Formats: sequence, structure tokens, C-alpha cells
Amino acid sequence: MSVKTLKSEVAAAAVATSGCGPEGVEVMEVTEGAEVEQAFARLERLYTQLPAMEEKGAALARARSAAEVDGLAKAAAYRAAELVRAETLVAEAEACVCEAEAALVRSESAEGDAAEKAAHLGDLRLALMAAGTQRGLKVGPAQNAEHALAQALEASPFDTVEEARAALLPADSLAALSAEVQAYQADYAEALAVCQQLEDGEASEGLPQSATS
Repeated sequence: MSVKTLKSEVAAAAVATSGCGPEGVEVMEVTEGAEVEQAFARLERLYTQLPAMEEKGAALARARSAAEVDGLAKAAAYRAAELVRAETLVAEAEACVCEAEAALVRSESAEGDAAEKAAHLGDLRLALMAAGTQRGLKVGPAQNAEHALAQALEASPFDTVEEARAALLPADSLAALSAEVQAYQADYAEALAVCQQLEDGEASEGLPQSATS
């Protein structure tokens, strides 16, 4: 049913309402007609804004996707840096163990203080084991962060992190755009519901009495 047709039929239904004198019918017609006009005028106004708001909704979705990719990229970079630091510690510990092993061999051949050097070597090997354990703990989070970033990029409209970061919006601009889109969606849904109620009410009034009793 078109907006114009629905307006006409609702107004006609108001005139046909029984139990009212001519003056009462006229008042009801004016009142209900004004309500219908206002409701549909509001919906029409919102409908004309729909293309522009759809563009803003798309821009909002793009900005949110960019923010998600950026956040995951930062997390992946942090986890990768943690893993690099852990691997560096392992390499340093391995170098210390190798040096201590060589020192122990020299001390034994020269009849030096081998016992002290052996104890020191044992401590270094324990440090190497601890560093290796820490490195192992960093591998999983780093891999998971990279996987999450790859998934987010695949689901986004961007090919690279750099492209996503170029589409980022300042926090205040993103919040304002989100609020505008949400407010429009709420207004449109409310206006549509009101007009649907008017349409349903008009349809029920047009049914025979036996069908509504």
C-alpha cells in the first residue's frame, strides 16, 4: 500500500466511525488526519536521508574494521617483540655456556680451579634452560596474534595493515559518526513502526464486525 493511499484510507475510516455526530466526526478526522500526516511525513523525511546514511554506515563499518586491524597489528607486533627478546636471551645464554665450557676445558688441562668453573657452568646451563622455557612460552602467543591479524585482514576491505591505518578515524570522529548512525537507525525504526501500526489499525477497522468479534 502506498503512503498516499494509506493516508486516504485512514482518513476515510475516521469519517466513517459510528457513534459520532457531524462535529465529532470532523474533529476526529482532523486529529487523526494530522497524526497520519505527521507520521508519514516523518518517515518520508527519514527515507530521503537513507542513501546518505547508508554511505555513513559504510564509512563507519570501514573505520571500525580499520581500528580492529590496527589493534591486532599492534598486538602482533608486541608479541613478536617479546619473542625476539626471548630468543636474544637464549642466544646470549648459549654463548655464555659455550664460553664456560671452553674455560672449564682449559682449567682442567692446566690443573686450574676446575670445580669452581664446573659449578659456574652448571649455573649457566640452568639459566639457558630457563631462557629456553621463556622462549617457548612466547611462541604460542606470537603465532596466535599473527593468525588473528591475518584473519582480520582477510575479513576486512583492506589488503595491508598500512592501508587499514590510512582509513583510521580519530576517536572523537568515530564516536560522533557512530552516534549519528545509531540515532538515525533508531528514528527510522520508530517511524516505521508507527506507520505500520496505523496501517494495521486501518486494516482492522475495515474488516466486517463478525471478523473482529
